[in-house]
Amino acid sequence: MIDDPKLRTEAARIREAAKGLRVEVKQHSLAPNWDLVQSKVSAPLAELRNRLTEELARRESKENLVPIDRDPVPGKYAERVRLYYEELGRSR
Repeated sequence: MIDDPKLRTEAARIREAAKGLRVEVKQHSLAPNWDLVQSKVSAPLAELRNRLTEELARRESKENLVPIDRDPVPGKYAERVRLYYEELGRSR
């Protein structure tokens, strides 16, 4: 269902990470390491969902109010960018 090869590859990577974590838990009969699940599956899945939502909005919007060709923010800068936009919002 995903046309973009980058998004499709990311979805496959997340799916494989989840599968690997599940196999590990099943083999050792231990409780999952939730920090690892969060960092390898949950957070990337949320980011992928956001990117897919933007892509769908871009395709369906007649007015194109969604930024086109917006590159994702690198992980190490995500917090700074979030704070930057919060500051911009407060100054209005």
